[in-house]
Amino acid sequence: MKKYIHGWHIYLAVTFVLLGILISTQIQTQHRLMSDLSMQTTSDLSIMLKNLTDKRWQLSEAIDEAEDNLITYQNDYQNDAELIDRINNELNRLQLINGTAKVHGSGIQITVSGNMLASDLIVILNELWAAGAEAVAVNDYRITATTGINYVDAQNKTYLTCDGAIIQDPIKIRAIGNSKILEKSLTMPGGIADNLSLYQVYLHITLQDDITLESLPNQPQLRYGKVPEK
Repeated sequence: MKKYIHGWHIYLAVTFVLLGILISTQIQTQHRLMSDLSMQTTSDLSIMLKNLTDKRWQLSEAIDEAEDNLITYQNDYQNDAELIDRINNELNRLQLINGTAKVHGSGIQITVSGNMLASDLIVILNELWAAGAEAVAVNDYRITATTGINYVDAQNKTYLTCDGAIIQDPIKIRAIGNSKILEKSLTMPGGIADNLSLYQVYLHITLQDDITLESLPNQPQLRYGKVPEK
């Protein structure tokens, strides 16, 4: 695995090299002065002591500043890593919502029997979204905000379509989310399942621990909507 050198690494390395040179120079100066102490007057010695004390404090402050900078840059690096994680999480969330990535999780499968209308399918899909579904597919075709439900006539028969793709019987709707809540939203008394049964359209619902939904074969092309410049 390649290790990348960050700017703050170089800054700290240069700082500590300079500190090392200063400390080394200071030690050499102290040794030279010690050998000449017997030749100095009391006044000179007092001045030397003050100068050495001041220099020691300056070096100490420089070391403290370098250590503070190290902590600051380390924190910044950690924040960058956290920022990258947040960006990746947001990208994953958007891919899930847009149907551009394969996804799996617990949820329900609905097998439809009977002649369901496009309006019936739309009502079911809307109810699943309202109940907290995070991803939905009809016969392995991912449903998103841009999906169009319609009809097409083929071979003397009318078919439901998702974005022009024919939905063959049996129609299976799979949704990822809280399986119990999703089921309850459809089967509550007087709800969608009861209403559809009046027209001989029946929903057979099974709870599943792991459902896998494929991504959209093609990403929707957006031509008119634009994000305002900040």
